[in-house]
Amino acid sequence: MSLHDDFLVLNRADLDGLNLTWAEVMDVIDDAFVQKARGEVQNPPKPKVAPRSDAFVNAMPAFLAGSDSLGIKWVSGFEQNRTKDLPYIYGALLMNDADTGRPLALIDGGWVTEKRTAAVSGVTLRHVPGSVGTLGIIGAGLQGNRHLEVALEVHPEIEHVRVFDHREAHGHALLAQAGERVGTVVHSALEATQDADLVISSISRRMDPRLDGSNTAPDALILPVDYDDTFGPDVVREAAFFAVDDRGQYDSVLHRAFQGYRDPDGELAQLVSGVMTVPDHGRRVFTNMGLAMEDVALGALILERATATGAGTTITFP
Repeated sequence: MSLHDDFLVLNRADLDGLNLTWAEVMDVIDDAFVQKARGEVQNPPKPKVAPRSDAFVNAMPAFLAGSDSLGIKWVSGFEQNRTKDLPYIYGALLMNDADTGRPLALIDGGWVTEKRTAAVSGVTLRHVPGSVGTLGIIGAGLQGNRHLEVALEVHPEIEHVRVFDHREAHGHALLAQAGERVGTVVHSALEATQDADLVISSISRRMDPRLDGSNTAPDALILPVDYDDTFGPDVVREAAFFAVDDRGQYDSVLHRAFQGYRDPDGELAQLVSGVMTVPDHGRRVFTNMGLAMEDVALGALILERATATGAGTTITFP
């Protein structure tokens, strides 16, 4: 690209064509958390607006000094889109030149969110000790599917996958990715978590009643991707270890989420950087809420690969 006016646009088809592996995506997310632990990341809590009662729109800027990566994601989630046969998540990731601020690329933020959310869970799985025999998945939507891919990538020893979704057909479609493993579509979230070594929840509407995790395996790892929609405060009160991806982000949403939750024991960056260790025994809960630095780290990888392969469409802008 030229120095002044070439601007790259990458849609979903372009991004799929880059053939990024889960290992590559997890590696750059892992590195972002190492940079965070070194104090090299600027990542303010994401502000939210709600144009509809069942919707959110977040602005998510970040700068990673270690990799000199700068960008911002504008992302929305509209529950009503499911009735319109539209994606729940829409977004746009804008990458900028860190020296001048010049816009470099516009990337499909829905695709980025889809990949990095599961990759953050994959990074967590890499660093939390223990093997996984039984995986329980609550929610067989896009994130449920991507999380199954990541879980099998990090823990190929998984033997049994249980899935619950109120749309039974979605559960069966998810299990098609499980290969030769035993797969079971169950009729309740409680059944999905029974004796599970790893539980991943990714629903978009709060359950009532919520789960407490007490029927999982004694040393289970629980990843509530959906904040506190599936699990109530008892899941962390009784946990041997409770961590979040960012304490500032966690504190910023306490007025509307995580009521009754105890203070976290630490942050994911401390685990990734080796500053903190996670106990081998007892239930471990990691609530990764999603950080802009993850989007920007993945955006930098996308931009590098797209530039090398000639992917995307270049326009003149500004």
